[in-house]
Amino acid sequence: MKKRIRQCFGKAASSYSDAASVQREVAARCANFCPEGNYSRVLDVGSGVGFLYAELAKRLKFDDYVSLDLVRPMLMEQRKVNTAFLLAADGENLPFSGERFDLLVSSSAMQWFSEPERSIADAFRVLKSGGRFSVAVFCRGTLAELADVSQRTGFGSVKELRDESFYRDVFSSLQGVKAEFSSAVYETYFSTVKEFLKKHKMTGAVASGGNISWGREKYLRFVEEYERLYRGEAGIRATYRTFFAYGEKL
Repeated sequence: MKKRIRQCFGKAASSYSDAASVQREVAARCANFCPEGNYSRVLDVGSGVGFLYAELAKRLKFDDYVSLDLVRPMLMEQRKVNTAFLLAADGENLPFSGERFDLLVSSSAMQWFSEPERSIADAFRVLKSGGRFSVAVFCRGTLAELADVSQRTGFGSVKELRDESFYRDVFSSLQGVKAEFSSAVYETYFSTVKEFLKKHKMTGAVASGGNISWGREKYLRFVEEYERLYRGEAGIRATYRTFFAYGEKL
């Protein structure tokens, strides 16, 4: 699965910033849960093209910002827009020892973790006592329309996401961590199904790991069903459900 993630997001690196409007909004909300102040060292897990850095730089001061991502081409996009220390590494196996960071952030990334119960807990290993954190993940219900029509028609594949309650339990069970929670639903609209699929592909989030069919007959049926079921006055609907956890390591 990690190989698939590298491939899909690597191909989408140059188009991600323009296509990922919801991810940009999620990053802004995630950043707003970080108390204003001065932070010596910040770790951004799954930093992508740098949405969180841009938002945090508006309201925080920091000495060192480590921008970590599995996908090197995504990190290379950041060179155009910020001065973070770029680190190509696996967010599920952080290459750090001890409590090294004052702020841990991650937006729209940890839903891709294969072992979130272990790896989310491990991320807090590198956060100092008294350090703050803010994490945002997409959860079940995201792209529910796409999942529904794909199942009906056999065209395409959508990553199966975990329930909000799963992440709430993971963060609630962390020892020595005080966490608060929030959630948000984002609805986006497109003029056509074709436009939606193109934008979706441009974000790289097609790395579902499922069996994907691109047959023309199935595609035409997919378009017809999506139009029939999910077109409103504003256009074709696509929904995103996001869970936020934020707080402090005691």
